[in-house]
Amino acid sequence: MSAIKPAKLILAAALCLLPASSVLALKVERLARVSPASGKTSYQEVAGGSAIVRFKTGISSSAAVSLLESSGFKVLGTFERFNWSVVGLPAGMSVASGLSVLKNLPQLAWAEPNAVFRAKKVPNDAYVGSQYALAQVQAFGAWEFETGSSSRATVAMIDTGIDGSHPELSGKVLAAQSASFDPDTGALSISDPLIPACNHATRAAGVAAASSDNFLGVAGMSWGAKLISLKVFADSDCNPDCSDKAGVNSCGTTEGAIAAAISDVIAQHNSPAAGKVVLNMSLGSSGDCSPALQSAVDSAVASHLLLFAAAGNEGYGYIDSPANCAGVYAVGATDSQDKLASFSNSDTLMITKGVTAPGVSIYTTDVGSAYASASGTSFSSPMTAGLAALIWSARPSYSDVQVWDTIKNSADDLGAPGPDRDFGWGRINANKALRLAVTGTTQFAGTVKAVAYPNPFRPKSQRLLTFTVPADLTGSGVEVKVYTSEGELVKKLDGLAWDGRNSAGEPVASGVYLFRLKTDRDSAVGKFALIR
Repeated sequence: MSAIKPAKLILAAALCLLPASSVLALKVERLARVSPASGKTSYQEVAGGSAIVRFKTGISSSAAVSLLESSGFKVLGTFERFNWSVVGLPAGMSVASGLSVLKNLPQLAWAEPNAVFRAKKVPNDAYVGSQYALAQVQAFGAWEFETGSSSRATVAMIDTGIDGSHPELSGKVLAAQSASFDPDTGALSISDPLIPACNHATRAAGVAAASSDNFLGVAGMSWGAKLISLKVFADSDCNPDCSDKAGVNSCGTTEGAIAAAISDVIAQHNSPAAGKVVLNMSLGSSGDCSPALQSAVDSAVASHLLLFAAAGNEGYGYIDSPANCAGVYAVGATDSQDKLASFSNSDTLMITKGVTAPGVSIYTTDVGSAYASASGTSFSSPMTAGLAALIWSARPSYSDVQVWDTIKNSADDLGAPGPDRDFGWGRINANKALRLAVTGTTQFAGTVKAVAYPNPFRPKSQRLLTFTVPADLTGSGVEVKVYTSEGELVKKLDGLAWDGRNSAGEPVASGVYLFRLKTDRDSAVGKFALIR
């Protein structure tokens, strides 16, 4: 077939020269695909309004144009070297419908969707290599689907007050929606909600939603989510590290203040400023959920907010309040080996409404524009809240229950098979959660075999290589060893991420590398290419 050459076939180059206002956004559709092997349905992003076709040998260009135009299609461009053409669909026709028509034209050898490809999202934050937890929960894979929307989801923190001057948080905190509450009376306080009583809330906020891909500091779980600071601790009560002050009231708060904060934030849910509100409570008391606190939680649940709370750090066989309140989802802590953190509380309530997330040595934002490593279920909870914000950004039509179902049904099952009192539904997996929300399935190559991605790995631009644990190997005691192609040990990793350096801290050379991934269940091997 001879060439069909429209005037502006070099579209990619032309777009690069146009001003931003002239470039039209790519129209994207999701096309269902059924696996002939498993019968499961997955979804592929494709360009709306177009398809790719190849005509059978002997069909002239004029005959091709005539054939397509008679059916309402139009040739947009032909690549003679590859012997295929891009065709435009009739206005309003879906890709699925267009392919159905095209595949029935006898003159075509084949017709396929025009697949959409996206730039890989690896944040350039300076300390992202120190955030093992992001690799543990496969956040890098999740960000291929969604990085968070500033207009769709907000994480509200009932805590010690977020440092509003921190460069990774200042542009994200909704000052007009933030508030302080008197710990004694619960009344709205005149103290500034963006001046922290101590460092706790600033650290938790960074885990959930620190500004990301900004060449600075750390990456939060939801890059785009906004924050609301609901300060329920008094400045005069706390030392900078959130410990008690001698001779002064302890660094604590009350049910009255927490209830007042819940009441205040309910009005923000589905507002133009906040969008969907995920409420995080990284605080706790070892008592039962009181009728007073339960009534406040009930109002928030009835308003369809999502509520997460820390399970507690005492190593008890029961979880703290408000994590034990009906309607609040409890979050326990795991370590870098996917073992339950020694301090994390357990409870039979975890079986129905709990998950776990990394909570040991979590690198995050700190007061005074600083960064610090923090441990506790106080940091597992906002990581999960940030994941909920990601899901709600990707699927704003989801109900609060659907978001929770997505989190629990995509978690990696640790401990005893099925939900259990230690890990709940499992350790959160951000990649699988977003994949489930966007495509309808958690299945991909990394769920059936151990894989390393991105592959090939380019350390200068991609920063970290991450490894996936296949479903049948998911367990504690995770160990990854990287070898040269000749079998020489390069490095034993502490988690599921590698920066391309050997045990001596030196960059390794370009080449093919092998890895062995081991858990308490079994082991698997794989390989990848590294390019300098």
